[in-house]
Amino acid sequence: MLKLILGLMILAAGANADIEVKMNTKALYREIFEKLSDQQQNYINDNMDTIKDQTNNVLRAESKDLQKAKMIDESNAVEFILNPDGTMSNFKYLMKSDENRYDGLSKRVCEAAVKKYPLPKEPTPIRMVFEYKVGKMNLGSQRGSEQQKANGEYIQTIPRGTTRFNYSADQQIRQFETTKDGFVNANLNPPTCGWIDLLTEQNEKVRSLTYTGYGIYQGVPKGKYKLLMQTKETCNVNIQYP
Repeated sequence: MLKLILGLMILAAGANADIEVKMNTKALYREIFEKLSDQQQNYINDNMDTIKDQTNNVLRAESKDLQKAKMIDESNAVEFILNPDGTMSNFKYLMKSDENRYDGLSKRVCEAAVKKYPLPKEPTPIRMVFEYKVGKMNLGSQRGSEQQKANGEYIQTIPRGTTRFNYSADQQIRQFETTKDGFVNANLNPPTCGWIDLLTEQNEKVRSLTYTGYGIYQGVPKGKYKLLMQTKETCNVNIQYP
């Protein structure tokens, strides 16, 4: 059975430094998984933990210099074919970052890490999301007009047990409370209809979902959180939280 959620958190040594590889299998493979062969599906299910561990080791070594930066908030998503001889082919970006240096770093990490992956029996697509985050991202530097809503009376509570709701631009910011430490999983349908910021109760940004379709999958401690959203159209928002 497909492991729906696979996440890897790599915490850098510097203060407020978070260099992360995400493998949300449900989101990343959602449109292609059923089209893969049984051998390809089995490889993804059986070896993703090992792939994450090996990528973790390489990324940690390659990203040391980034920990010295004052502020980074970049991400990209990649796909490549892992061949039975251990080589990588057909590398491409599913989503590019705003700066080429982070795209290049993600590619170098994959090129080095792939040599340590288990060998598949047939060429198999591998997808990953790289996130480079250093320093605290405060709402004060984000989405200027929307900040007033997050700080004001426009907040609406998401009822406990809700897993889906509709959102349009004229509606309120949504807030919710987790009952224990765990993971928040949020995505939009259609995937390109807008963006979401996951915020703390104090309006510090925890994670963003922009026009990518890969969703938010973020480990959080017990507490209160907000979804700050802006949409181009009416969206269906899917959310799960502990």
